[in-house]
Amino acid sequence: MKKATEVTTPTPAGDDDLAAWLREQYAYPDDRPWLRANMVASIDGAATLDGRSGGLGSPGDRLLFSVLRQLADAVVVGAHTALTEGYRVPESDGDSPAPALVLASRSLSIPDDYVPAFAPGTLIATCTAAPAAERARLVAGGAALIDCGDDEVDPRRLTAELAARSHRKLICEGGPRLLASLVAAGALDQLAVTLAPALAGGDGPRIAHGDTPPGGLRHARLAQLIGDDDGYLYFLWNTGTGEAGGARAGMP
Repeated sequence: MKKATEVTTPTPAGDDDLAAWLREQYAYPDDRPWLRANMVASIDGAATLDGRSGGLGSPGDRLLFSVLRQLADAVVVGAHTALTEGYRVPESDGDSPAPALVLASRSLSIPDDYVPAFAPGTLIATCTAAPAAERARLVAGGAALIDCGDDEVDPRRLTAELAARSHRKLICEGGPRLLASLVAAGALDQLAVTLAPALAGGDGPRIAHGDTPPGGLRHARLAQLIGDDDGYLYFLWNTGTGEAGGARAGMP
């Protein structure tokens, strides 16, 4: 074992200062498009509690979730996860424009009454093999579809299509199958993981569940580790070829 990673606590005392500090710690690089994912998991590996991820969170996790959204140009999420978690259209924090919502779906089985799918600025990332009837139904309702592959939603096509629309700073919020596809394609630059100090049990999925990376394990490098007084740990891993900065620090 080499030198152990330390979690220190030199962070601002006030919530406002903490949010600004987090924005600095998690700032995106400016030299190219960047895809970051943000997930939460229990210490026994569950990505959900009672079918939703929100039950594993904390005030610190929710603050970080908000900050990561503020920094992004677009929020990418699987359509099934968006429906399950009750996603709404992201809102502006008053200082920066609201990120676009991007729903990834091959099946296009998105109900007509799911308002965010038809909101101005929302994109539905799909593929040319998606059911024609579902495509026609969504388009007739005013949804904006972009094809990002032939048989499946191709992660690299997805990031390229979004970059062409000036969405270069991306945050993926799951679900597990979408994250697994990003990892398998080598399209993920960073992974932010909140580790909840809880044992969830059950048969909930892991944060990445599905496609396996070619060649097996895909190694990551720890860029940042933050801890808070409630026992939550906030990891930031570099998972791609790019290197983003970040010092180990602590969140009160």
